[in-house]
Amino acid sequence: MVTASAKPARTIPPDGPIPATEASGALMSDSLLITAFEPSGDRLAAKVISRLREIRPELTIHAWGGPLMKEAGAVVHDDTVSHAAMGLGALAHVQRIRSHHRDILAWSREHQPVGLIPVDSPAANFPICKKLRPNGVKVIHLAAPQLWAWAPWRSRKLRRCTDLVLCLMPFEPEWFAQHDIPARFVGHPAIDRGLDSEADARVAATMPQTDSRLLLMPGSRQQEINRNVPLMLKVVSQLREHRPDLGVVMTAVDEEKAGMVHRELAASEGPIKVVVGQRDAALHWSQVALAVSGTVTLDIMRHGKPMVGLYRTGVVGVLGAKVILTIKNRLLPNLIAGSRIVPEFVPYRGGPGPVARAVGHLLDSVEARTCQEEAIAAALSPYANTSFATSASDAIIEVLDRQ
Repeated sequence: MVTASAKPARTIPPDGPIPATEASGALMSDSLLITAFEPSGDRLAAKVISRLREIRPELTIHAWGGPLMKEAGAVVHDDTVSHAAMGLGALAHVQRIRSHHRDILAWSREHQPVGLIPVDSPAANFPICKKLRPNGVKVIHLAAPQLWAWAPWRSRKLRRCTDLVLCLMPFEPEWFAQHDIPARFVGHPAIDRGLDSEADARVAATMPQTDSRLLLMPGSRQQEINRNVPLMLKVVSQLREHRPDLGVVMTAVDEEKAGMVHRELAASEGPIKVVVGQRDAALHWSQVALAVSGTVTLDIMRHGKPMVGLYRTGVVGVLGAKVILTIKNRLLPNLIAGSRIVPEFVPYRGGPGPVARAVGHLLDSVEARTCQEEAIAAALSPYANTSFATSASDAIIEVLDRQ
């Protein structure tokens, strides 16, 4: 193992970047830095940290991140994800990020990491990459910044700030290659996670045993729940006008979110069962899912279940999406497939009618469900035999070992 003491210490100006490594290419440090600023980044990084500790135990992994990264074995210097989950105001969020930047750069000047793994959150991570990479710290982006969706003009900035981009969606490497940015597809942890069908079936047996079964997945954030649950309940009400025996289950990620959901359900008509932390079992039970846009749609794909995507937003959100986004499809299954295989209402400002018709068509038509199931299976084919943690970790080590 080559340690930081193996070569002369570098003199670093208080406000300057980390100096370049020597021409020999030997590692100047056995420290790797990982930065994550969202709960989703905490989850992604944790899987990679566990694998890196197996294949390169001499690396000490330092992080600004969350509890999952710490549990995986990283030395977490500050929790940078919990406040993101709380939803601070814009000014407080910016101030906190800047404070983290100062701490991260001060630590980097002292410890001289061999590599930086920025996880998602390009706005928070780009300033760190800009400081560290020009002077020898290798930068491997974990989860590609979605420049293809809203900011292709920022590709030049990313090109200067990365040695490799690790992509979670199969179409991304080609897009980045067209912009002269090195990228590699590494799969997605939400898709390569295994299923325990027997255990899921046992739990599913406790849910409504009706011919028609609809699963509602309103998201994990307070804002998502507040905006989407009322609309979902109106959709259910319309569906039950012609399907009075419709069984409905709604998922909640924890007891706190379940309490929020139950408050929304107080004014609803007809039974809706709320399950906490039983997403796989609920998907096993379901015929069709109505879900907010996001990673949860990949869980639905993994189960091969038909779905409709929804994300209720305000007028500003709808107008902003029209102005900023450069893509027609916004739902992950449709992005992966390269076509609209799943009905999506993202972003959505309308009433329950169109959504109810899309869901009702899937509930009533075996042919429609089968067609979407086959399209989902085809879209998932690039993920076959791809382990996210293994692929991402191997790519990281390859870059770190590069002379």
